Amino acid sequence: MMKTIVLHGTDRDKLYKRLIVFMNEAKKRGWEISENSEVTPSLFGAEKFVVSRDYHRKINKFEGTLVIYNEGTIPASAVKELNADKVEKFDLPIQIWSFLNKITVKGLHEIIKTEAIEYIFSMIAWKLKQNYTKNQSERNAKLINELAEIDIKAKTGKGNLITLLDLFITKNLT
Repeated sequence: MMKTIVLHGTDRDKLYKRLIVFMNEAKKRGWEISENSEVTPSLFGAEKFVVSRDYHRKINKFEGTLVIYNEGTIPASAVKELNADKVEKFDLPIQIWSFLNKITVKGLHEIIKTEAIEYIFSMIAWKLKQNYTKNQSERNAKLINELAEIDIKAKTGKGNLITLLDLFITKNLT
């Protein structure tokens, strides 16, 4: 019998960590693990654990567990059509989205009360990369380069990440 689990949402970090939990459990049970949508019969009769990153793709029934993994929200109608045994959704808190829409020093200090500074740094980098993708201006390229320099300084102990981000936001984003 095939069991279907759907993992989706905008919080890619929590989403991926949950997938790893499922994969580790499958390894403990000795299941065959596959990260593609093509399911072939097991040579040794072992149960299968298949991860599909395409929720549109139809997969033939097999013995084991199918995890449909999507970095982003799957529409409710599509989730219903999947007829999953279990659905888990991991979305970023609204507070992070509000902060990313208007990045300020005050907002940074509010958000780091509940989220790791490294995570917030990566979300700022993601947001600026999205901006660059939409508008490949010299200014957007400069912002990404400055963030890369901040990352190196913080990782090599040449600066405190919070202080460096404070300066970056004050100088470039306010």
